[in-house]
Amino acid sequence: MRAARQKGRDRIDGVVRFAGRPANICSAVKGKGAMNRREMLSGLGGLAAAGFYKTASSAEVSNDEGAARWPFRGPVVLNQWTNILADGFTAAVPGYVFEGGLLQSGVPLGALGTGYLTLEANGKLGFSSIFNDLVPPQRLFADWLVVEAGTRNIPLSAAQIVYWGHYPVADLSARLVEVPLEIGMRAFTPFIVGDAAASNTPVALFDLELRNLSDKALELNLHLKLPPAPKGAEITVRGEGVVEEAAADGLYCLPVNVPSNGSKRVQFAVGWYAPTWRDSGREPHVNRYSQRFGNAAEVTEFGMHNRELLLRRVLAWQSEIYRTDMPDWLKDALVQGFYSLAKNSVWIAHTRKDDWWEENGWFTHSESHTGCPIVETMVCRMHGHFALLFFFPELETTTLNGFRHFQISSGEIPFAFGLLTSMRDPRYSCQHPLNSGQYAQMVYQLYLRTGDRSVLSKFYESSKQAIRYQYLLDDDDCGLVHDQSHALPGEPWPANQFYDIWPWQGTSSYVAGTWLATLSAGVALATANGDSSFAAECTSHLRKAQDTFEQNLWNGSYYRLWNDKQAGKVSEVCLANQLMAAWCTKVMGLRDPLPTAHINSALDTIERLNMKATSYGLTNGVTADGKPFDTKLDRSNDFGKNIFVGENLCAAMTFLYYGRRDTGLEVARRLYDAVAIKNRSPWNQRCLINGETGLPQWGDDYYSNLVIWAVPMALAGASVGQFAKADLVKNMISAAAKERS
Repeated sequence: MRAARQKGRDRIDGVVRFAGRPANICSAVKGKGAMNRREMLSGLGGLAAAGFYKTASSAEVSNDEGAARWPFRGPVVLNQWTNILADGFTAAVPGYVFEGGLLQSGVPLGALGTGYLTLEANGKLGFSSIFNDLVPPQRLFADWLVVEAGTRNIPLSAAQIVYWGHYPVADLSARLVEVPLEIGMRAFTPFIVGDAAASNTPVALFDLELRNLSDKALELNLHLKLPPAPKGAEITVRGEGVVEEAAADGLYCLPVNVPSNGSKRVQFAVGWYAPTWRDSGREPHVNRYSQRFGNAAEVTEFGMHNRELLLRRVLAWQSEIYRTDMPDWLKDALVQGFYSLAKNSVWIAHTRKDDWWEENGWFTHSESHTGCPIVETMVCRMHGHFALLFFFPELETTTLNGFRHFQISSGEIPFAFGLLTSMRDPRYSCQHPLNSGQYAQMVYQLYLRTGDRSVLSKFYESSKQAIRYQYLLDDDDCGLVHDQSHALPGEPWPANQFYDIWPWQGTSSYVAGTWLATLSAGVALATANGDSSFAAECTSHLRKAQDTFEQNLWNGSYYRLWNDKQAGKVSEVCLANQLMAAWCTKVMGLRDPLPTAHINSALDTIERLNMKATSYGLTNGVTADGKPFDTKLDRSNDFGKNIFVGENLCAAMTFLYYGRRDTGLEVARRLYDAVAIKNRSPWNQRCLINGETGLPQWGDDYYSNLVIWAVPMALAGASVGQFAKADLVKNMISAAAKERS
C-alpha cells in the first residue's frame, strides 16, 4: 500500500526518479572553486560598474525597454524606500529593495514550529533549523543553486542580485555575468494569519523565471544542493522535471532549455520532515506537523498541489496591511516582524495520554534561538506575544496553559520554561517581581481578544494566585512590589527585572508601575468572573499602591528611576519607559493608574531628555541634565546609555496613546530605520542598539521586538479587545481565509 501511494505521488509531483545517478540528463555539480560574490564584485567595481544600475539613490532594475522583469512588474529603485510593483499585488506596495551584497540577513523560509532555512541576499542558504538544530541553528552559508551552461558552472552567489523580502516571501532578481542569463526568483513558505495548520507546513516553495538575453538557445542544468538529512529526518525536492542525483546527499537537478530571447518558468518545492527531537534537557518531543504529514514527500506534494492558493493567501493578508493609511515604514515593519515566529518557535504535539498539554499541542517562542536561548522568557513575551494573540489565539492559549501548569504552590509563575531548548525545566525567583503579574495581564488580554468565558474558567484561579504571590514582594508593606535584585555588590546580574544587568533598589517606576497595571487587571478579571470579594481586594491594594507610587517616585517633573526608602537612596535617572503602568493599562482598556497631569509632564521630560540624547530612538536612561546614564557595570551591554528596542517601542506607544502622534511615530520610525535599514537586518532584529551609533549592541532575533504588532493598536488608541474587532486584524484574517474559498 505504501509503495502504491509512493508511485502515485511520483506521478502527481512530476519528479523523474532513478535507482542510481541519472545518465545524460544532469551532470555532476562542478565549479566548487568559483570565486565568491564579494571577490567578483570587487573586480567589477560593484553593480554600478557592471551596468546593472546607476546610483544608489536612483537605481532601477529594468530591461532594455525600462520595464522590470518578473517577479517585479515595474522599475524598482534600490536602497531606499520606494513603491514596488510586484507579481500578485494589484497595486504598488511600499518596501525597501536591497542590493544583495548590502544585506546582513535573509528571509527565513519557515513558519510556525517548522524550522527554517534563510535565503541570504548573496544567493546562498544561510542558517538552518529544519532538522531541529535550534540552538544554535546549523550554519550553512553554502551555494545551493548552481547553473550549468556548457562547461561553465555558475553559483547563484556569483550573480548580481537585488533582493526584496516581505516575510514569508523573498523576491530576487539576479543577473549572471558569465552567461547571458537573468533569473527572477520568488521563494516563500505558507505563513497565513488565522490558519495555524497551514502555517505549520515544513516546506519552501520556489518559482524561477530563467530569461535568455541572447540570440541563441540556452541548454542549462540547474543543480540543487540542500543540506543532507540526518538519521530519522528527510528532505525532498519535487517539481516538474526535477531529477534526483543523490537524494541522500541533498543533490537534485533540473534540466531547462531556454529559447533565444525568451524565458522559461520552473517551480519546485523543498520539503523537510524531522518529526522527533530531544530538547536540551533530553526530553523527547514530537513536532506538531508530523500529525498532518507522514513524510517529506507528502509535505512537498501538499506544497506543489496548493502552491498558487497558498501564495494568494499570503499576499492577501499582506495587501491588507499595505492598503492602510499607516506610514510606509510601519507597514513594512509589521510584515517583517512576523519573521521571529519562524526563527524562534516550537510547536510540539500531544501524543501520549500522560501529556499534560492539550490536543492542540504546546506552542513556545524562545527569547532568541540565535542570541539568548531561553524558552518563553516571561518579560520578553509580555512584549512579543501580540502577534500570536491577535492572529493565533488558540496557540497563545497553549503557551499560557504551560505557565499555569508550572505555577507553584506560592502562586509564583515561572520566569521561563527552561534554558536553551528545555521545555520542562521551569525557572523561579528570576525577574519574579514582574513574571506573575504579567501572566495575569496576558490572561486578561486573551479574554479580551477572544471574548471566550472558557478563558476565565481555565485561567482565573491561577491568575488570582499569581497576583496574591506578588503581595509577598512588598518588603515594607508600602503597597508596592520591590525590585528584589539578587546581584552581588559591584556586579550587574541578576538585577531581577527586564533591564537585567542594571540593578535597581527599593521601588522603581518600571517594576512598581507594572504592579499597578497588574492590580488593575486583577480588578477587571475578578469583575468579569463575578468575584466581588477579590475585586474589592485588588481595588484596595491598588489605591494604596497608587498613593505610595506618587509619594516615592514622583519628583515634580517625571517619575524617578527608583527610591530605596530603607537605605535613604534615590536615583533621579529618567527612564524612557518609566510609564509602563500607563502603557499596560491602555493595552487592556483600563483606567489610567497615574494622574494625567503627571503622565503628560513625564512625556514632556522623556521627549526633552531621552529623545534628544540620541538620533535612533530613546536613550534608556538619562540624567536630569540630559546626559546618557552610564551604569559602568557592563561595557559591552550597558542598559543605561543604550537603546532597548522593545522597551522603546512601548514608550513610543505611550506617546501615541496620550495624543502625541508625531512624537510616538518618530521614535518608532527611528528605531525601525536603525534596526532594519541602517543595520541592514530586517530579519535579524537586535535587542539592544548603541545609543550613539544605532549599530547592534547585543541580542539577535529578539522576541520582544514583536511588540511592533501593538503599535497600530496604540495608533488607533485602542485596547486589545477593540483592536481585535477593528479593521486591520479582522481584514487580514478574512482576506487570507477568503482566498481559500
